Amino acid sequence: MSEPIRCAIVGLTWITSGPATPSLHGGRMALPYSHAAALARIPAARVTAICDIVPAAAERFLDEWGETWPGITTYTDVSAMLDEEEIDVLAVATPDDRHAAIVIDAAARGIPAIMCEKPLATTLADADRMIEAIDKHGTIVSVEHTRRWDPFFHQVKALIDAGRIGDVQTITGTLHGERAMLFRNGTHIIDLMCYYAGAEPGRVFAQLEPGYDAYTEYQGDGGHDPVSEPGASAYIEFTSGVRGFYNGIKGPVGLTEWDILGTNGRLRINGATAELWTLDETTKELVLRPFPATMIMTGAIEAAYLELFAALREGGPLRSTARDARQTVTVLDAILRSNHAGGCLVDVR
Repeated sequence: MSEPIRCAIVGLTWITSGPATPSLHGGRMALPYSHAAALARIPAARVTAICDIVPAAAERFLDEWGETWPGITTYTDVSAMLDEEEIDVLAVATPDDRHAAIVIDAAARGIPAIMCEKPLATTLADADRMIEAIDKHGTIVSVEHTRRWDPFFHQVKALIDAGRIGDVQTITGTLHGERAMLFRNGTHIIDLMCYYAGAEPGRVFAQLEPGYDAYTEYQGDGGHDPVSEPGASAYIEFTSGVRGFYNGIKGPVGLTEWDILGTNGRLRINGATAELWTLDETTKELVLRPFPATMIMTGAIEAAYLELFAALREGGPLRSTARDARQTVTVLDAILRSNHAGGCLVDVR
């Protein structure tokens, strides 16, 4: 039998610590939907250490998961945890702007694999420092843009790559709701737009919601208060010619959706719907086809860890690398710069 994979978690919010529930989340997404709930389904995984600056967060984690992994060591200082624990995989789920320092430190200390929550970073400078560190130390890093592992969202990518809708022409990503915040949740929308475009973002023009004209850099609070981050609307021009439209508006009606139009069809995907439309050869009209997906599913976060564990033990590709995640950071950066310049078209850096 293989040795267990020793996992440590820093940042004990709901996304890392929430219990599995018997119901579906978001209408169709496979559960479990937290790091701990996902790891609990993987026999090889063992959580050996946890860290949060709030001691009560660790106490809540132990109440929920202490019987699953007896003997978990708790810390309030991540440096102490990295010094004292033997860690195979580190999960980083701190506030968005604190990912960089922890990932860089963990890579320098020889932690072999890291699961970093999204966004990778809140500035391009931090993203580049992170990539430099993980390249230097040979660290394997997967960035938890969850939907890349969701069976339905990933099937959309497979259908695009197979040419089922022809050449992609436009991608519309919609994020409506009270928490339609650019960095906290807009990251997911932009990441999948880049994933489905299959090309680098090249130019952007954008406008933030009213009242955020002075918002030129990340000023969020880790996603707690929607007022800490703006909503935004943006046009994203990809180097392949694909045109993207990001529609992130705060309001009482919630909607998270991607709509991809190609030369021969359309794909529409959200938490409850997965649609494939292709041209009828006779009428030349779009016709709704059965969406080719299996109902035997692995939860997205569980699949992300299984992929990371396989890469750690055997090598192999990752679906969401640090360089992939950097693309999203470049778009976030360009959105802020474009708004500050009055909505001008700006180059992505």
